[in-house]
Amino acid sequence: MYVRKFEADSLDEALKNIKLELGPDAIILKTITNKGLKGAFKKKRIEITAAISEKNYTKKSRVDHVLDDGQKDQFYSNESSYISNMIDDYEGNVSDTSRAVVTNPGAAAGYGKLGLNKQVSTRELGQKSNDLDDFLSEAVHKVKKVTNNLVSSTKSGMENFLNHDQAEESYAEPIQELEPEFEQAMEAAQVRETYQPKPAPVTFDSAVADEQRKKIDELEKRLYELTKNVERIDKKEPNGIYELRTTLRSLDISEKYIQTLIKKALFEMSHDELEDSEIVFEFALREMIEVVNTEMPLFSSSDSEEGVVTVILSETSTGQTSMAYKIGALKPDSTIVKSCLNGMSSAGKDFSRKIFDLNIVETENVAEIVSECRKTSELGKSTFVDYKNNSEDLNETKKFVDGLRRSFGKVEVLISLSAIHSEIYNKKVVSRYKSLANGIVISNIDLCLNFGALFNITEENRELPLKFYGTGEVVPDDLEAATAERLLAGIFQF
Repeated sequence: MYVRKFEADSLDEALKNIKLELGPDAIILKTITNKGLKGAFKKKRIEITAAISEKNYTKKSRVDHVLDDGQKDQFYSNESSYISNMIDDYEGNVSDTSRAVVTNPGAAAGYGKLGLNKQVSTRELGQKSNDLDDFLSEAVHKVKKVTNNLVSSTKSGMENFLNHDQAEESYAEPIQELEPEFEQAMEAAQVRETYQPKPAPVTFDSAVADEQRKKIDELEKRLYELTKNVERIDKKEPNGIYELRTTLRSLDISEKYIQTLIKKALFEMSHDELEDSEIVFEFALREMIEVVNTEMPLFSSSDSEEGVVTVILSETSTGQTSMAYKIGALKPDSTIVKSCLNGMSSAGKDFSRKIFDLNIVETENVAEIVSECRKTSELGKSTFVDYKNNSEDLNETKKFVDGLRRSFGKVEVLISLSAIHSEIYNKKVVSRYKSLANGIVISNIDLCLNFGALFNITEENRELPLKFYGTGEVVPDDLEAATAERLLAGIFQF
């Protein structure tokens, strides 16, 4: 297989070069169109990789050997089917001549019926060929002339065997028969071209062409997007938007929310307002306050005789025990049920009962938790369950919560997060228990160094309202109802 790459300014020019160099039997392997930014670094717009078998290339080379440059251009400007037929005819005639030479050494070797195996020039005839028929007709006269010269040069060597008349007759006879045989070959080629199906010309396959067009469209689309991005970079951003973007990024606010906020500001505010950083920041504060969802706990609004069961749910040490004590102290005569499923008891139970007059009950299994909740609920009092999930299996926790909701009318599950934990860990906890929870409580907010992380969690989980903030270790004083202003004050250090 002979493979070659062709470069040209147009597709027609490239296909013409392929036909001239490789012939009509060439196969298109790959096509590259250099457009847009990529084409700026290329000399030519079209790059085509074509191939031809060694056999077909050898056949074509034999024909090219007997044609000069002008004849090649004229010959290969014809239809592909015509060129292919002429090459095949020439190949067949050369093969027949070769066999004749082997079997009959006296035969006219090296010329064949077409007379193309010796390079000829039509310029000596004083006129320019208009088509291949004229060229082949002139080739016949040229072959006659060359053959006559050959006869003259070999007469002297043949005088020992033949006289002059015999030699003239033996060598002139093939010359006399050359022209009719050549005309018969031309007629046969024209008949084949007329009645036989024409071979497919060197062109693109439809499927390949469609794929190439899709790639070109995709590249043009990407180039358009790149141009728009460059224009957006070159375009100066309003001063207020620039300062807002920079400030929010420094506070670890998520990039997704920053983009959403800026798009809304650009849509609702005038150009002069966007240049004023104070107006832009006021707009941002109003939007961010609306994002933070806060609600009062369920037990604070319950007036029914049936008590409310509140579950403080966590995985690790998030201060959920002190949060349970603080929240339980808000509701008189409530019961705090501490789950000790791992066998660990509360060392400060007696102290808490004496100082804060809290009814604290320790349990060792889920059945005891449900039993204590039922006793308290029947008395119309609230129950606060400090539940820490130490297992990787979420099903046990899910079964426990579902069992409480089937057994009691009012159950609220609050996920306990710590403000000193990383944003990634808190997001993982919220994502794990999101389907079971009704809200979120955050402890250790007085030690928080990254309020932006808490805002991101709230913004991404707006369906889970914030209930309480833990502001210290003192029970029950260091507890406050969750508000958006408190969170934003921590973000912007008001």
